Amino acid sequence: MPADIVRLDEKRLRKTGPARLARHIMGLPAKRRLEMILERPDAQAVVAGLDANDFYHTLQEIGPDDALPLLALASIEQVNHLFDIEWWRRDALEPAKALGWIDRLTRAGGTVLFQWLSNADFELLVSLFKQCISVDTIPEDIDLLEAVESLPPRTLDNHYFWESRYPQYDDMIVQLLSVIFEISYGFFQELLNSVLYAPSPEVEELAYDFHRARLQDHGIPDYYDALEIYKAIGASQFARKAASLQTAEERSAPGFALALLPPGDLFAKTVAGLEDPDLIETLQWETAALANKVIVADRLSPGDSQALRRAVDKTLAYVNLGLELRCGARAQRAEQILRDNFLEHLFRLAQAEIARVRGRLRATVQGGWLAHWPGGIKRLDGEWFDAAEELLTSTPEISRNSQGEASRLYDFFRTPSDLARADHFVDVIIGAGELYLRLSGREQEVEPLTGREEVTLGMFVMTVAANLLVCGELSPRPLRQSSWPEIFPLVQPRAISGAVRELIELHTGATGAKEPAREYFEPILRDYEEEMRPFSWQNPPDSNLVRFFVFS
Repeated sequence: MPADIVRLDEKRLRKTGPARLARHIMGLPAKRRLEMILERPDAQAVVAGLDANDFYHTLQEIGPDDALPLLALASIEQVNHLFDIEWWRRDALEPAKALGWIDRLTRAGGTVLFQWLSNADFELLVSLFKQCISVDTIPEDIDLLEAVESLPPRTLDNHYFWESRYPQYDDMIVQLLSVIFEISYGFFQELLNSVLYAPSPEVEELAYDFHRARLQDHGIPDYYDALEIYKAIGASQFARKAASLQTAEERSAPGFALALLPPGDLFAKTVAGLEDPDLIETLQWETAALANKVIVADRLSPGDSQALRRAVDKTLAYVNLGLELRCGARAQRAEQILRDNFLEHLFRLAQAEIARVRGRLRATVQGGWLAHWPGGIKRLDGEWFDAAEELLTSTPEISRNSQGEASRLYDFFRTPSDLARADHFVDVIIGAGELYLRLSGREQEVEPLTGREEVTLGMFVMTVAANLLVCGELSPRPLRQSSWPEIFPLVQPRAISGAVRELIELHTGATGAKEPAREYFEPILRDYEEEMRPFSWQNPPDSNLVRFFVFS
């Protein structure tokens, strides 16, 4: 978080002018943000100073129906930005959502609805009303009294008659058309004539073009442009910033992304120490633009405050990772790197490294030892399966827990040490698989096991170890359930641990797989010892409850 944001407490914020307050207020919780705005006599000036992105995200964090006082203070630019995001699904206008937001604008009171209608894109209004009402006029050769029974029920001028396609919003549509009627009867006529006669595809295409242009002005790209952030970039491809990203007009920089900086990251520490307001503002523009690209590229809902936080957190995590990769061991270079390098390039560098690690695991699943078993990573045990599942998602995550902890906490990749841990994890999976490949020589014995959905690598190797102890055979043959009382005394935890370690020692060859295989099986052997501890040789556990072996 920028240093001046950190230093400004709420008491000082209350005494801050509206423009300065708008720049710093995003660091507060959303509801406290609204309270602080409404407490001020210049509340409208404070809201006007909010970047349209910050206004929208504040409204969503508070909740649309709880934020009506904020909506009542909105500028036309902020309302348009809100509607541009909320009314459209890709290139299609959603009339029910549009009417719901106009209803909120009506309930917010004040003059916002009137001002918005006076400035709204004509093509947008035509597209909306084409989908919300059916319109008709009186034929010239028919008297009104004769025609009225066959015409839609609503009219304001006894010339244009309409009927709502959304009965639940009927009164609101009447009110909306009444406001337009009062603004200008000529405009009212032009609107309803266009609803009647203008070609729908052409009008909708124009409305969409205006909508896209406004979103791009606020750093929200279309889907294919947003995907650029997932193109790999090498260290030699970094472009140097030629100038500040600020716009020529006096607009507040969006602060929603930098306001969520986690304090422990190098990126956060560096930004907190910055004293150059121009650089801070440039970083605000860049992080907001990046977060918007993540929302679009990952197909997240911009109206979901949790999805927004996830997009921002991912953005900041990847920028931090890219920054640390560029710095190497020289953290003092971080400020200069932020001056010289675009944050999007840092993001793409991090993305490329994460994709490299994920690609190693995917290659093992698709062409390595896991490809021998239907189910792929489902053949991994416990925490190894959980970690593999998280690493193979479109946005890979890594565990923050210590080894052996029951519940797992996963987070975005943030540092080079996260990459190193993930690389090591893949090494463990590959090393453990080397043991499977060495023990699966007799296909007639292995094939029945690989077809059983519940059989994991751990069960496979533990079963081989049990057969080695019980009958001296190196075989994955399932244990006979009826013989479990006689088998159990021979497969006590200490004996099984010794047998598994012997298998690792003898059957992982000189490939460097010994240590990774040991690491894979240590949690399994620990769990086996823990679960078998209450039982004695004379009192074996129910074989149906023993999850470590394959039984016939």
